[in-house]
Amino acid sequence: MRVKKKEKLNETKLIGEIEKISLITQKFNKSLIIKSIGDDCAIFRDKNSMLISADNITENVHFTLDFYSFYEIGSKSLLVNLSDIAAMGGVPRLFTLSLFIPEYINEENIKETLYGIVDIAKKYRVSLIGGNISRASEFSVSITIIGDYKDNNVIKRGNSKIGDAVFISGEIGNSWMSYYLQKQKKRNDKNYTNLTNFKKKYIENFINKFKLPIPRIKLAEELAAKKLANSLTDISDGLYKDISNILSFPHGAEIWIDELPINENLKRIAGLLKIKKYMDNIISFGEDYELLWTTDDKNEGELLNLSNRLGIRIKKIGRVVKEINWTKFMKNGIEYPIKDATFRHL
Repeated sequence: MRVKKKEKLNETKLIGEIEKISLITQKFNKSLIIKSIGDDCAIFRDKNSMLISADNITENVHFTLDFYSFYEIGSKSLLVNLSDIAAMGGVPRLFTLSLFIPEYINEENIKETLYGIVDIAKKYRVSLIGGNISRASEFSVSITIIGDYKDNNVIKRGNSKIGDAVFISGEIGNSWMSYYLQKQKKRNDKNYTNLTNFKKKYIENFINKFKLPIPRIKLAEELAAKKLANSLTDISDGLYKDISNILSFPHGAEIWIDELPINENLKRIAGLLKIKKYMDNIISFGEDYELLWTTDDKNEGELLNLSNRLGIRIKKIGRVVKEINWTKFMKNGIEYPIKDATFRHL
């Protein structure tokens, strides 16, 4: 729900609030920070090789105010950037923040967004060191994140080898289902409104659990340190698109649909709402931010041990094959045609 503007935002006051709310993040990475918020640039040092990435989430592109609270918007804006560092096997350290603020956003909305960002920063021990605020027509949060890696322990995309197994962390499709369910609620779809209150609560619990992603930072660190991945990325744009990012040209891949890790509650909800063809969206919608990588079969046992130790599901879902230069999705040994539902940023 859009909130009517109560008073004109004051830039100096808002910067002061940002500095105050984010002050706790300054205790992380103290050895790196020379000068933080308050100057034209932040100054930092590091002895390791650096990683840097930038991503933003924008109203009516990546979220709507009908579906997300301001706290959740702030949380998600940092989580998706943390996942970019994880996708290289790195460690996140510092970040800058830019806020693009329309007239209908007030100071309390901004504070809630900041609390969402700072709570995630505290959890993953990353420091806010600067940024920018500006007027805009729609609300947007932009983050530049800085991380590092040691001893050349970085995993790039596109370094697959013929015969590599394809692995995935966690589950896919939960983000799509959460988004779909929120739309059904808003539209008062009859398949939803006819459900009992108990079943609606069941659905609400699913939405709340999978509304925000979990960056797999610790898993990625271990994959890098133990050399358990030849090629690595995170699933932000969907398995359908992101699988191509980890393949070396002209390699292709076979993905086994029956092996994809899909939440059992997602399947039950699809049955409740009579959603018949949901596999295309599970495979191509994206926003899961799980890790996707290739590795030699000999590493499967160590990956199983890693899965048990970290409490993260790890599943083999396919194999890198020679000179087909595309991905085949296979079901019961037969190629399964996928309708591309990849999210478009532009």
